[in-house]
Amino acid sequence: MNEVVLALDLGGTNSRFGAVSAEGEIVARGREKTPEGTSGQELADFLVKHLRSVEVEVATDAKILAVAAAIPAIFDAETGLPARLPNLAQLEGVDLSKILNDAFNVRAFLENDATAATIGEHWLGASRGANHVIGVTLGTGVGGGLIIEGKPFRGRDGNAGEIGHICVEPDGVRCGCGSRGCVEQYSSGTAIVRQAKDWGLNVDSAKDVFDLAVSGDNKGARVLESAGRYLGIAVSGLVNVLNPDAIVLGGGVAASWDFLIEPVRREIASRCYEATARHVNICRAALGEDAGLLGAARTAFCSAKSA
Repeated sequence: MNEVVLALDLGGTNSRFGAVSAEGEIVARGREKTPEGTSGQELADFLVKHLRSVEVEVATDAKILAVAAAIPAIFDAETGLPARLPNLAQLEGVDLSKILNDAFNVRAFLENDATAATIGEHWLGASRGANHVIGVTLGTGVGGGLIIEGKPFRGRDGNAGEIGHICVEPDGVRCGCGSRGCVEQYSSGTAIVRQAKDWGLNVDSAKDVFDLAVSGDNKGARVLESAGRYLGIAVSGLVNVLNPDAIVLGGGVAASWDFLIEPVRREIASRCYEATARHVNICRAALGEDAGLLGAARTAFCSAKSA
């Protein structure tokens, strides 16, 4: 009997759902706008509803092995519950794992969304076969994940890889994490829009800034170059510490690759040991929107099989 994992990738704007085989094939999928103004229970009910919609599309001879969720959260060290979800605060403290377990009567696994994307890219994407990987997701915020010796590195509490909260300006912009000058405040989509408006540009999204830069607008190009420079400063420290094979840049803002990549490379070249900088491969994510789904499913397959 074929085994599949029901997986979801919860975002502040959109949520994605899929049934994933052990080989990484998404055999059924769905996508819905994440509802606004809901309670934690209502949001959980929304997730269960759309996972069930995917479940009914799975072949009758397939076995649901587990449920897996990639969510934009860190996890409380004592309870293991989701905590610090700036875009989905209603889920803070909600035992989503138990809700999914009870709904589908199989084990449920939660993974940080950026870690899940990094795992997905390492399984089937841009960093496949690499032993040491830094994954960076550039979206509304900046997320990250780490692969060490070919395995996800989560740290003591499961919260390793918070790359977005590396400080790049000690007295810089106040961050939602409570600190100041985090790279998230300089290289995320939200930060790019803020900085573009500070430059007098009429924009609503990072894509608007990208489109201006492509059209030859000097201010748009300089905003993106600044975002790339700050990102390069942040990852340079990680390159020196971890000596990775690859850095994978993903997320919606990575569409601005042509404007971001050279500033990132310059910072790494100027701040890292020469051999370390020379050997790291900086690459663009290959799996697009499927990375989080696939990474969450991979976590469930590996954890369920080892249990």
